[in-house]
Formats: sequence, structure tokens, C-alpha cells
Amino acid sequence: MVGAGGNCGSHRAWSLSCHRDLEEEGNLGFLHKNNIFGFAPFQAMPAIVGLMLLSTLFSVTSCNSGTTGAQGPAGPAGAAGLSVSSASVNTSGHLILTMSNGQIIDAGSVIGPQGISTGSAGDSFASVIAQVEPKIVRIDCTVQGGLDSGSGTIIDARGYILTNAHVVSGATAIKVTLMDGTILQATTIAADTAKDMAIIKLTTTRTDFPVMTLGSMSDFAVGDEVVAGGFPLGTQLPGPATFSQGMVSAMRTYDSANWIQIDVPINPGNSGGCLFTQSGRMIGIPSAGIDPGQDFEMINLAIPINLITAYISANVPK
Repeated sequence: MVGAGGNCGSHRAWSLSCHRDLEEEGNLGFLHKNNIFGFAPFQAMPAIVGLMLLSTLFSVTSCNSGTTGAQGPAGPAGAAGLSVSSASVNTSGHLILTMSNGQIIDAGSVIGPQGISTGSAGDSFASVIAQVEPKIVRIDCTVQGGLDSGSGTIIDARGYILTNAHVVSGATAIKVTLMDGTILQATTIAADTAKDMAIIKLTTTRTDFPVMTLGSMSDFAVGDEVVAGGFPLGTQLPGPATFSQGMVSAMRTYDSANWIQIDVPINPGNSGGCLFTQSGRMIGIPSAGIDPGQDFEMINLAIPINLITAYISANVPK
């Protein structure tokens, strides 16, 4: 289904299509993620990975009567018949095993790397998210037949917000919710459906809004870890913004447009939000992804920062 406000590009075998309700698209294709849809929520995986690793260790223990090495389940002496008395994940994300003979084994990381090449030494995503969160907002649009929700990023202290064009398409009224719960009206200043970007302006005289730092294409590379911030499920999931971590998978050209391909978990409502590096620099707008109803997952697309900065320069008054 293509909702009101409708044309989201050419419709080929892998088409880009908007949706504005709870009905599922029956066709394989790309979906702009501005509304509620049946995406699986992001879930932390350390416990599952730990169990998988434990299973592997138990298998080795049960069938190996010799030495498995310093970090092996039989320990340096290679004693058979040992069992794991307890297992836990320490603050560094390592799985720590206590064996029946009292030996403690560090089985390695089960969470994954905590930093990326674009971050400063000692940075963590936790500290950066605390800085970024006040700059990400929820956008609720009154449209014919209901309410559309998406996300946005404050890019000017006067209350200018960057989002996707399909988030505000067809809106007769726009409300923006800030991190502290303040709700303000907004109007659309510029919208380009071909580029799928829009600028909205808060109806206020304030000039002290927190502003997101814009990055550049040199701030990231394929393989770097990144975070997406936004409001998945819109009003259906009230409260603070949601942050999901993943990797830059590729720089992709599709349908004559350039994208950052990411495996960051993205859900309907994240559209228009902020993709940023560990150094807290915005590098993209999460905008679209493969239809989750098919046998594909974690193939999501973000508009790259070079297109974003050009659009802002052309549409935000000095």
C-alpha cells in the first residue's frame, strides 16, 4: 500500500514504498519506516551468546580427555571430568567461568568491541548517548485518517529540526516532543520527496535549543560501529528515545541514490532520526530498509551526511 502523500520513488521489483497504517505490504520491497510495523524490537544478545559459548565449552569438555590449552575447559593440566560451577559476564563484557576445581577462566568477549576507530580514547556509547539524546525529538503528525509518528534531530538552536520528508508528508498539524516532555507545535519549512528530507521549525521564540554536531563522510568507514537514535513505534512506545547499535555494512547506490547501508536495528518510527558515531557526530538519517516480512533482516539504509549538510545549507536561514 502507498499511503496518502504517496509517491516514494519508482516501483520496481525492489520498490520503495511508504506505509501509514498497520496493514502489511504483501510485496517484497523497501519500506520507509515512519509508522508502526511488525519489526522485531532490538534486543541485547550477551546472555544468548554466553549460552552458545557455554554450550561449545561443555561439548569440548565431554569429548576431550586431553589438554585443551590454557583457556580450555580442562585447564592447563588437561584434567577430564571438570564442570562449570558458575558463569558471569564482567564489566568488560567477558564471560568468566568458575570451574569445579576452583579455577577461573576468562572465556573472552561475548558482547563485542566497545569502541570504534572514529571515537576518542576512553569514550563509550553510554557517555555519548547522554550528550546526543536531548537533540533527538519525536514528531507526531496529524494526517488524513489518523496520526503519523517519526523522529527528528535538532540542527539549529532556533528550533530547526531535520527529518524525512515522508514523516511530515500530508501533515495538517505537527507536534514535537522534546526529551524533557515539552510538546511544541511546528511547521514545515522545506520538504523534498525526491531526497526524502525535510526541515521543520518549532513555533517558539527560544534560541537555546541543544544542537546536534554534524559530521562528515571522513568520520566513518565500512566496518565502524554506529548508533541510531529515534522513537520506534511512535506514541505506541512512550517515553525516552531508543538507541540501537550496529555497523556500517556498505556504501550503497540504489535506484540512483546514495545510501549508508547499516545493520543497526531500525523500526518504524525511527525514520528521520539520527545515525551517529561514537564521537557523537551525526553521519546519517535512518530512512528505509528491506521488508521484514521476507527472509531478510538487518539491511537498513540511511541518507549520508554529505547530502544532509548540502540540504541544510540550502534550506535553513542564516
